[in-house]
Amino acid sequence: MITEESFIDFKCPHCGEPVSFPQETAGFAEACPNCTQSFIVPDDGSEAGRQIPLPITTARLVIRRLAAHDWQDLLELMADEEFFRYRDGAPLDEDGVLRWLESDAHVKLTTPDQTFFLGIEVQDGHKLIGYAALNFADPQRLQVNFSIGLNAKFHRQGFAHEAVAALLDFCFKGLKLHRVAGWCDSRNTAGLRLLEKAGLRREGEFVKSRSVHGEWANSVWYAALEEDQLKPESQAS
Repeated sequence: MITEESFIDFKCPHCGEPVSFPQETAGFAEACPNCTQSFIVPDDGSEAGRQIPLPITTARLVIRRLAAHDWQDLLELMADEEFFRYRDGAPLDEDGVLRWLESDAHVKLTTPDQTFFLGIEVQDGHKLIGYAALNFADPQRLQVNFSIGLNAKFHRQGFAHEAVAALLDFCFKGLKLHRVAGWCDSRNTAGLRLLEKAGLRREGEFVKSRSVHGEWANSVWYAALEEDQLKPESQAS
Protein backbone atom coordinates (compact mmCIF):
# COMPACT_ATOMS: atom_id res chain seq x y z
CA MET A 1 0.00 0.00 0.00
CA ILE A 2 1.03 3.65 -0.50
CA THR A 3 0.93 5.75 2.67
CA GLU A 4 0.22 9.49 2.92
CA GLU A 5 3.98 10.07 3.01
CA SER A 6 4.21 8.60 -0.53
CA PHE A 7 6.04 5.54 0.70
CA ILE A 8 5.35 1.98 -0.36
CA ASP A 9 5.02 -0.43 2.57
CA PHE A 10 5.55 -4.12 1.85
CA LYS A 11 7.40 -7.22 2.99
CA CYS A 12 10.82 -8.37 1.86
CA PRO A 13 10.41 -11.53 -0.27
CA HIS A 14 13.53 -13.00 1.34
CA CYS A 15 13.28 -12.42 5.10
CA GLY A 16 9.60 -11.48 5.32
CA GLU A 17 10.31 -8.36 7.39
CA PRO A 18 8.28 -5.19 6.70
CA VAL A 19 10.08 -2.49 4.72
CA SER A 20 9.20 0.92 3.31
CA PHE A 21 10.56 2.68 0.25
CA PRO A 22 9.73 5.96 -1.53
CA GLN A 23 7.08 5.71 -4.20
CA GLU A 24 9.54 6.71 -6.91
CA THR A 25 11.43 3.43 -6.36
CA ALA A 26 8.42 1.36 -7.49
CA GLY A 27 9.48 -1.27 -10.01
CA PHE A 28 13.19 -0.80 -9.36
CA ALA A 29 15.78 -2.96 -7.59
CA GLU A 30 16.60 -2.07 -4.00
CA ALA A 31 18.30 -3.74 -1.03
CA CYS A 32 16.44 -4.91 2.05
CA PRO A 33 17.67 -2.93 5.07
CA ASN A 34 17.19 -6.02 7.24
CA CYS A 35 18.74 -8.93 5.33
CA THR A 36 20.55 -6.89 2.59
CA GLN A 37 19.12 -9.10 -0.18
CA SER A 38 18.03 -7.43 -3.42
CA PHE A 39 14.42 -7.29 -4.58
CA ILE A 40 12.11 -5.35 -6.88
CA VAL A 41 9.94 -2.77 -5.11
CA PRO A 42 6.30 -3.64 -5.96
CA ASP A 43 4.52 -1.29 -8.36
CA ASP A 44 1.19 -3.11 -8.42
CA GLY A 45 0.06 -2.93 -4.78
CA SER A 46 1.49 -6.34 -3.88
CA GLU A 47 2.07 -7.10 -0.21
CA ALA A 48 5.59 -8.37 -0.90
CA GLY A 49 8.44 -7.27 -3.13
CA ARG A 50 9.42 -9.34 -6.15
CA GLN A 51 12.62 -11.31 -6.32
CA ILE A 52 15.18 -10.33 -8.96
CA PRO A 53 14.00 -12.14 -12.13
CA LEU A 54 16.78 -14.72 -12.25
CA PRO A 55 17.57 -17.20 -13.66
CA ILE A 56 16.78 -16.20 -17.24
CA THR A 57 15.77 -19.03 -19.56
CA THR A 58 16.05 -18.72 -23.34
CA ALA A 59 15.59 -21.28 -26.11
CA ARG A 60 19.00 -22.85 -25.44
CA LEU A 61 20.48 -21.08 -22.43
CA VAL A 62 20.07 -20.50 -18.72
CA ILE A 63 21.58 -17.25 -17.45
CA ARG A 64 22.06 -17.42 -13.70
CA ARG A 65 24.31 -16.51 -10.82
CA LEU A 66 27.69 -18.18 -10.74
CA ALA A 67 28.05 -21.13 -8.37
CA ALA A 68 30.94 -22.94 -6.70
CA HIS A 69 30.57 -25.96 -8.99
CA ASP A 70 31.28 -23.75 -12.04
CA TRP A 71 34.98 -23.58 -11.28
CA GLN A 72 36.12 -26.15 -13.85
CA ASP A 73 34.14 -24.59 -16.71
CA LEU A 74 35.35 -21.13 -15.70
CA LEU A 75 38.93 -22.36 -15.50
CA GLU A 76 38.63 -23.70 -19.06
CA LEU A 77 37.50 -20.25 -20.17
CA MET A 78 39.83 -18.10 -18.09
CA ALA A 79 42.98 -20.14 -18.73
CA ASP A 80 42.71 -19.53 -22.49
CA GLU A 81 45.21 -16.84 -23.54
CA GLU A 82 43.21 -16.16 -26.71
CA PHE A 83 40.25 -15.14 -24.52
CA PHE A 84 42.30 -12.11 -23.38
CA ARG A 85 43.42 -11.08 -26.85
CA TYR A 86 41.25 -7.95 -26.77
CA ARG A 87 40.62 -7.83 -23.02
CA ASP A 88 42.34 -6.35 -20.01
CA GLY A 89 43.80 -8.83 -17.59
CA ALA A 90 45.51 -12.18 -17.89
CA PRO A 91 44.57 -15.88 -17.69
CA LEU A 92 43.58 -17.21 -14.28
CA ASP A 93 44.76 -20.43 -12.67
CA GLU A 94 42.64 -22.66 -10.45
CA ASP A 95 43.32 -20.64 -7.30
CA GLY A 96 42.39 -17.42 -9.08
CA VAL A 97 39.08 -18.85 -10.30
CA LEU A 98 38.23 -20.23 -6.85
CA ARG A 99 38.96 -16.87 -5.22
CA TRP A 100 36.77 -15.14 -7.81
CA LEU A 101 33.85 -17.47 -7.09
CA GLU A 102 34.27 -17.12 -3.33
CA SER A 103 34.21 -13.33 -3.60
CA ASP A 104 31.32 -13.28 -6.08
CA ALA A 105 29.12 -15.32 -3.73
CA HIS A 106 28.85 -12.25 -1.48
CA VAL A 107 27.92 -9.80 -4.26
CA LYS A 108 24.28 -8.88 -4.80
CA LEU A 109 22.73 -6.85 -7.60
CA THR A 110 22.52 -3.83 -5.29
CA THR A 111 26.02 -4.15 -3.80
CA PRO A 112 27.71 -0.77 -4.43
CA ASP A 113 30.75 -0.58 -6.70
CA GLN A 114 30.85 -4.31 -7.41
CA THR A 115 30.56 -6.19 -10.71
CA PHE A 116 27.48 -8.41 -10.85
CA PHE A 117 28.37 -11.61 -12.71
CA LEU A 118 25.98 -14.02 -14.36
CA GLY A 119 26.90 -17.41 -15.75
CA ILE A 120 25.81 -18.45 -19.25
CA GLU A 121 24.89 -22.14 -19.26
CA VAL A 122 23.70 -24.29 -22.13
CA GLN A 123 20.56 -26.25 -21.27
CA ASP A 124 21.79 -29.27 -23.22
CA GLY A 125 24.47 -30.69 -20.94
CA HIS A 126 24.34 -27.91 -18.33
CA LYS A 127 27.82 -26.69 -19.21
CA LEU A 128 28.80 -23.15 -18.29
CA ILE A 129 30.08 -21.65 -21.55
CA GLY A 130 30.65 -18.07 -20.47
CA TYR A 131 29.63 -15.20 -18.27
CA ALA A 132 28.08 -11.75 -18.38
CA ALA A 133 29.25 -8.81 -16.27
CA LEU A 134 27.06 -5.87 -15.22
CA ASN A 135 28.53 -2.67 -13.79
CA PHE A 136 26.20 0.11 -12.72
CA ALA A 137 27.36 3.49 -13.98
CA ASP A 138 25.43 5.73 -11.56
CA PRO A 139 24.50 5.72 -7.85
CA GLN A 140 20.80 5.44 -8.70
CA ARG A 141 21.46 2.14 -10.53
CA LEU A 142 19.55 3.24 -13.62
CA GLN A 143 22.43 2.87 -16.09
CA VAL A 144 24.56 -0.20 -16.57
CA ASN A 145 27.57 -1.19 -18.65
CA PHE A 146 27.69 -4.83 -19.67
CA SER A 147 30.08 -7.28 -21.28
CA ILE A 148 30.08 -10.98 -22.01
CA GLY A 149 32.78 -13.59 -22.41
CA LEU A 150 32.23 -16.90 -24.18
CA ASN A 151 34.23 -20.11 -24.45
CA ALA A 152 35.81 -20.22 -27.92
CA LYS A 153 34.37 -23.71 -28.50
CA PHE A 154 30.90 -22.15 -28.56
CA HIS A 155 31.58 -19.25 -30.90
CA ARG A 156 29.71 -18.82 -34.18
CA GLN A 157 26.68 -20.77 -32.96
CA GLY A 158 24.45 -17.84 -32.01
CA PHE A 159 24.91 -18.30 -28.25
CA ALA A 160 26.41 -14.84 -27.70
CA HIS A 161 23.58 -13.17 -29.63
CA GLU A 162 21.01 -15.14 -27.63
CA ALA A 163 22.66 -14.17 -24.35
CA VAL A 164 22.89 -10.46 -25.18
CA ALA A 165 19.24 -10.33 -26.25
CA ALA A 166 18.24 -11.95 -22.95
CA LEU A 167 20.42 -9.53 -20.95
CA LEU A 168 18.85 -6.50 -22.63
CA ASP A 169 15.39 -7.86 -21.85
CA PHE A 170 16.44 -8.46 -18.24
CA CYS A 171 17.82 -4.93 -17.88
CA PHE A 172 14.98 -3.04 -19.52
CA LYS A 173 11.93 -5.14 -18.60
CA GLY A 174 13.10 -6.85 -15.44
CA LEU A 175 14.99 -3.97 -13.82
CA LYS A 176 13.45 -0.94 -15.60
CA LEU A 177 16.87 0.51 -16.35
CA HIS A 178 17.18 3.76 -18.24
CA ARG A 179 20.29 2.97 -20.28
CA VAL A 180 22.38 -0.09 -21.14
CA ALA A 181 25.80 0.29 -22.75
CA GLY A 182 28.65 -1.92 -23.85
CA TRP A 183 32.01 -1.42 -25.50
CA CYS A 184 34.28 -3.45 -27.70
CA ASP A 185 37.88 -3.27 -28.87
CA SER A 186 37.81 -1.79 -32.38
CA ARG A 187 39.91 -4.72 -33.67
CA ASN A 188 37.36 -7.26 -32.47
CA THR A 189 35.11 -7.35 -35.53
CA ALA A 190 33.01 -10.24 -34.18
CA GLY A 191 32.33 -8.31 -30.99
CA LEU A 192 31.36 -5.18 -32.91
CA ARG A 193 28.99 -7.20 -35.06
CA LEU A 194 27.44 -8.78 -31.97
CA LEU A 195 26.52 -5.42 -30.44
CA GLU A 196 25.18 -4.16 -33.76
CA LYS A 197 23.06 -7.28 -34.26
CA ALA A 198 21.58 -6.78 -30.78
CA GLY A 199 20.17 -3.47 -32.00
CA LEU A 200 22.41 -1.19 -29.96
CA ARG A 201 23.33 2.22 -31.29
CA ARG A 202 26.99 2.97 -32.03
CA GLU A 203 27.73 6.13 -30.04
CA GLY A 204 31.42 6.76 -30.44
CA GLU A 205 34.99 5.52 -30.58
CA PHE A 206 37.63 6.43 -28.02
CA VAL A 207 41.00 6.45 -29.75
CA LYS A 208 43.89 4.73 -27.96
CA SER A 209 41.93 4.81 -24.71
CA ARG A 210 43.23 1.50 -23.30
CA SER A 211 46.56 -0.22 -23.04
CA VAL A 212 46.08 -3.90 -23.85
CA HIS A 213 49.16 -6.11 -23.50
CA GLY A 214 51.44 -3.17 -24.14
CA GLU A 215 49.54 -1.82 -27.14
CA TRP A 216 47.19 1.17 -27.25
CA ALA A 217 43.73 0.17 -28.44
CA ASN A 218 40.51 1.95 -29.43
CA SER A 219 37.24 1.34 -27.60
CA VAL A 220 33.95 1.51 -29.51
CA TRP A 221 30.85 2.17 -27.41
CA TYR A 222 27.28 1.05 -28.09
CA ALA A 223 24.14 1.79 -26.08
CA ALA A 224 20.36 1.65 -25.96
CA LEU A 225 17.77 3.54 -23.93
CA GLU A 226 14.65 2.15 -22.31
CA GLU A 227 12.46 4.00 -24.83
CA ASP A 228 14.37 2.61 -27.82
CA GLN A 229 12.57 -0.04 -29.81
CA LEU A 230 15.37 -2.55 -30.21
CA LYS A 231 15.19 -4.60 -33.40
CA PRO A 232 17.86 -7.27 -33.09
CA GLU A 233 18.79 -9.13 -36.25
CA SER A 234 17.65 -12.72 -36.26
CA GLN A 235 20.52 -14.50 -37.97
CA ALA A 236 22.98 -16.35 -35.73
CA SER A 237 26.70 -15.80 -35.54
